[in-house]
Amino acid sequence: MIRILTIVIFGCCFFCSCHNRSVGGKKDNVQFSVDTGQLKHLDSVAAAERRFDSVLMEQANSSPGINAGAGKFAVRVPPGWRRVDTLLGNIHAVVLDTASANARFRTIVSIVSDSMRGLSPDKYLAGTINGLAAYVPQFSLIGQGVRPLAGDSAHWIHYSQDRGGTHLESICYIITHSDVAYIVTCSALKGRLVESFPAFERTIRSFALR
Repeated sequence: MIRILTIVIFGCCFFCSCHNRSVGGKKDNVQFSVDTGQLKHLDSVAAAERRFDSVLMEQANSSPGINAGAGKFAVRVPPGWRRVDTLLGNIHAVVLDTASANARFRTIVSIVSDSMRGLSPDKYLAGTINGLAAYVPQFSLIGQGVRPLAGDSAHWIHYSQDRGGTHLESICYIITHSDVAYIVTCSALKGRLVESFPAFERTIRSFALR
């Protein structure tokens, strides 16, 4: 379960737009240059992150109980957003996203499901937090709590992280029912969570089990 949630958090990077870069040249008759040493360093960091993601993906794909609630929920798409039903490895994910102020990132809501394997909601949450602290770069827990949701109660955690120099802020809701955890992660650029919160809240309130 820990690796699955980690993959979902990193999964937003699969939907980021890549921005182009050049090493020296002209643009509008203006000379510009890039520190090639710094670029090599960034490339090596990115390569290490991709290898790490690949290992996590392989482990998550072989984890028993993934997709336990796939297709068993409904959610509304906020106006102006899009919905993509996709696979992250073998993990079925529903992704809602919209444009962001950063060309490398799209404000996103991702939803996956996982078997709780008999764990209580409190123990599942504790394992989730421990996993995030172990796997997510510069993970910082900001807050946590419980709220009514989908006709029951859901645990939530508010945290920040850094992904390849992109600072993100997320609220993750864990909705549990019949030994299945539905993991809904809302992510925005750090400092811009408040701007996206109405759309996040509208999405979360629309979540319903079938």
